Amino acid sequence: MIIIPYSDILAPGNFKSIDDCLREDGVIAYPTDTLYGLGGNFYSLALIQKIDRWKGRGDMPYSTAVGTLSKLESLAADIPEVFYIRLRQLLPGKFTFLFKPSPALDPRLLKNSGKIGIRIPGLPLLLQMLDAINLPLVSTSANRSGRPPLNDPQQIAREFPELDLLIDGGVLPPSPGSTLVDVTVTPPEIIRRGADWEKLSAMAAGVFK
Repeated sequence: MIIIPYSDILAPGNFKSIDDCLREDGVIAYPTDTLYGLGGNFYSLALIQKIDRWKGRGDMPYSTAVGTLSKLESLAADIPEVFYIRLRQLLPGKFTFLFKPSPALDPRLLKNSGKIGIRIPGLPLLLQMLDAINLPLVSTSANRSGRPPLNDPQQIAREFPELDLLIDGGVLPPSPGSTLVDVTVTPPEIIRRGADWEKLSAMAAGVFK
């Protein structure tokens, strides 16, 4: 397992290690602005199946983390006007939005779901890394299915010794995870009240079911 400090992920040698790992279907653990994520190349069905086995989960699709709005737009279809007018200003931030997926995506990557969850985490170095790599990351909490998410990189390394690479951002404070908002319905619906949901509610009063 390669371990790289979060503050050093853009150093040329470290960046190459991360890029090589992702393009070879390796699994990484990485910090976000809420929880640590398990991830890898979202375009790789083999990678998604690997994370399914590790987590003991195969029923639901994984969200994806991207570094820019343009990458979000490449993965989604029929983005509603309310997203651009009211909700886009929440990004980067602690929110995952459900969109209709781009028809260019292999439906198996989403386990044949009619929706794709996309987030842009509020960590500047992570966003720079994602933009430079130009691959969306699988974004799922670092835990076995049914167990609490892990926020300590040492615990994550012990729980997942098969990890290929761990980006060490230190111990993260407790978090309920990102707030999940479905914009495929009108009006949009808050599916899960996670971090900063009060900000969402106050900013977009009258928008939601």
